[in-house]
Amino acid sequence: MNPTDQPKGNFKINLNFRRNGNADAPPITGTISTPEDPETELSFSAFRHDGDKGAYWIGPVDPNRSMRQALNNAPARGTHFVAIRENGFKVFKELPDGSPNPAYAALSNEAKNKEDSKPAYWATWTRGTNDPQLRASAWERDPSRYGPWASGNTQHPLTKEQVAALEAGLPDAAALNAPEPAAAPRRSKASTAGRERA
Repeated sequence: MNPTDQPKGNFKINLNFRRNGNADAPPITGTISTPEDPETELSFSAFRHDGDKGAYWIGPVDPNRSMRQALNNAPARGTHFVAIRENGFKVFKELPDGSPNPAYAALSNEAKNKEDSKPAYWATWTRGTNDPQLRASAWERDPSRYGPWASGNTQHPLTKEQVAALEAGLPDAAALNAPEPAAAPRRSKASTAGRERA
């Protein structure tokens, strides 16, 4: 199945120009939405962390749609946060300091085109305790103070069975990650034998 056929939400990353030298402010902000409701974009902010596997950015997603909702809802610990990493399988044109990347320069034109087509960032969005985690990818855009510096999509990680069902046009997007129905109770031999006599 072509990944573009799957339901998608939106994912946008911006540099936070409102930091004004405040080291405690998040360096990036953005919006994210679900594949089921791509038009409802929720705001997030993310802070840089340096881990064993390199730098990543993590922060809260604001699920509230109004002031009253924000004031009356206590955020649940461990829910509604986004974690963003650079794509470790991509050869970037430039090194993090902005200088040309010699590994990229050594590639053939065909290999360069392949690397350019890969997303620059991968992300996961952990939502409520009963909601499945979403995955996101974003490609770098031309730098702009007002537009996103990177944008892409969110998607559900689909099983082979769900992909096959989507190809056959069976479920709608909302049913993709619904819990599997409980298995029907097994019939005992006694109840089957009674039915055969009747």
